[in-house]
Amino acid sequence: MAVIKNKSRTFPQGIDPLERIGEENSPIPAARSQGIRVKVRDKKFSAGFSVIEIIVLAAIVIIAFVAFFGLAAFSLRNLFLIKETTRANELAQEALEAVRNFRDGTTWDSNGIGALSAGVPYFIQLNSDVPPKWELILGQETIDIFNRQIFFSDVQRDANDDIVESEGTNDPDTRKITVIVSWEGKTVQVPTFLTNWQQ
Repeated sequence: MAVIKNKSRTFPQGIDPLERIGEENSPIPAARSQGIRVKVRDKKFSAGFSVIEIIVLAAIVIIAFVAFFGLAAFSLRNLFLIKETTRANELAQEALEAVRNFRDGTTWDSNGIGALSAGVPYFIQLNSDVPPKWELILGQETIDIFNRQIFFSDVQRDANDDIVESEGTNDPDTRKITVIVSWEGKTVQVPTFLTNWQQ
């Protein structure tokens, strides 16, 4: 029988020393005592390491899913906010156009914008005329999730005829109009100035 020679130990050919680890005459203890390095796998350590790998992988997957769904929810909230803000701006612009039409169809001082009270809310409404015309009613209106109010305020001008916040002279032929649209704790305000162009 041929033999395999090592530095200080010989093994019969065809015998794998690793297969004889559990045998009484195993060459592994002798090989270790003679300084020969023998790689031995510890099945318990290997199995434990696999469980740790699975736990780490599961944690990474869970974190990735949480991050993905968090980002998706954030994007969805932003999308809804943009959509709602766009709708609120449309409602505000609609109210401003209605107020302009109201101004054009009324007499400024008697039944028009100049006769409306400052600092109280109004809302727009089409009357029963044929064709219908816009009119302004005291109070606020609700459209779906939105509340819409229109406020009028007096305007002051300085010596150069420029609009100023204070210390000017009241201009009875100019009013500031502010449309406020609010919903779910959010608000859009659109101000503009209208004048008595018929004077």
